[in-house]
Amino acid sequence: MSKKLLICLFIVIGAILVAGYFFFQPTSKEETDDPLLQKIKSEGKIIIGLEANYPPMESIDQNGNFTGIDIEIAKEIASDLKVKPEFKNISWDKLFDALLQEEVDILISAITITPERSEKMAFSDPYFNAGQVIVTTLNRNDIKGVNDLKGKKIGVQIDTTSETEAKKYTDPNLVITFQDYVLAKESLLKGEIDAIIIDYPAAIGMVSEEKNLIIVGEPFTQEFYGIALRKEDKTLLNKINQTLRRLKREGKIKEIEQKWLSE
Repeated sequence: MSKKLLICLFIVIGAILVAGYFFFQPTSKEETDDPLLQKIKSEGKIIIGLEANYPPMESIDQNGNFTGIDIEIAKEIASDLKVKPEFKNISWDKLFDALLQEEVDILISAITITPERSEKMAFSDPYFNAGQVIVTTLNRNDIKGVNDLKGKKIGVQIDTTSETEAKKYTDPNLVITFQDYVLAKESLLKGEIDAIIIDYPAAIGMVSEEKNLIIVGEPFTQEFYGIALRKEDKTLLNKINQTLRRLKREGKIKEIEQKWLSE
């Protein structure tokens, strides 16, 4: 074998070894020892809890498919883990218990990161900023902002940050709670309540479906959504944050937001 050919052979072998290092690195000991991550890998799926009644964040389309901003982000997480996403539709009042009782692996459901929730659950990096807004009917001229809510009946979904905010601007007895915003919207259209306080992206979904409703003013709070996990699931949390940081770096989260918020 000529010297020149031998050098070329060494270069090719070196390139293969370098490629192997980067593309076929062994699983870290942390991943190997993590029971949840191993369960997810062995079953080939990650079980994701959500309340699919909150477009454009998450809903179910006419064909029975889960769809929305959170769904697309969840699919990216599953893809990076090399497993399939399995979505489990759970009512909001049972959602956090489902996570803590290990019925699901993670929650992604337009969940605002709050100090109270962080005491019980771990949260990913924030992936979406969605402030609270007021939704009311087109024929209302007396509600221009939060200062006009005093003495008004305000509809909110129970046990949400919207409920907390509503009680700041009107008598707490006038804050009417609903199991979901579909019921709140129906009540508003019937004239049983005067307005709704809701996260901005969900407000966009609501008024796009019902032309008799409008969003009043600009968001008056900052709400940062995060993916919720059990506190002990630190390895999976790191994996999820890696995906979120990749999506932000590549500009894909912005693309997903623009796709759904412009429809």
